[in-house]
Amino acid sequence: MSTAALIHLVRKGGYQVRRALLTSRLLQDEKRPTVECYSSTSERRASRFDPDGSGRPATWDTFGIWDNRIDEPILLPPSIKYGTPIPKVSLSNVGCASHIGKRKENEDRFDYAQLTEDVLYFAVYDGHGGVAAADFCAKNMEKYIKEFLAQEENLENVLNNAFLEINNAYERHAHLSADELLLP
Repeated sequence: MSTAALIHLVRKGGYQVRRALLTSRLLQDEKRPTVECYSSTSERRASRFDPDGSGRPATWDTFGIWDNRIDEPILLPPSIKYGTPIPKVSLSNVGCASHIGKRKENEDRFDYAQLTEDVLYFAVYDGHGGVAAADFCAKNMEKYIKEFLAQEENLENVLNNAFLEINNAYERHAHLSADELLLP
């Protein structure tokens, strides 16, 4: 089958035709020609999949983030001031929804608050595997963020410090809880 006929069949065929073609052993076993793109210049050009023009594709880490692009700055329009909510959001307009799927119990937790005039706090804690850490974070994270926000204005540093502190606090809490279970 020619490439043109195959493309026409995929475009005009229904869902079942596309599915059959994509899962067909014929297409899976067939050696496909490599496609090359030639241009009038010998310069390498950056693309989304080769941003530095090195010829090596950008890689993904296990969380689906461009692992070699983490330190890139977020480019905001010059009119937006860092850390100022745009537009102002009233907490009376904030809510949440959750779907537990096939689980018996919802392990997710959420929290939100206005920490200062210009800083709002929104958080979702995924309980994956149990509610203990999600409950602890929902009850305590706001306190740690407020504590560090009173000491410093840089929101990135505030969040880094708050996450480190809540991690240490939860470790102590979990250790004490385990000790209490062992006491007669």
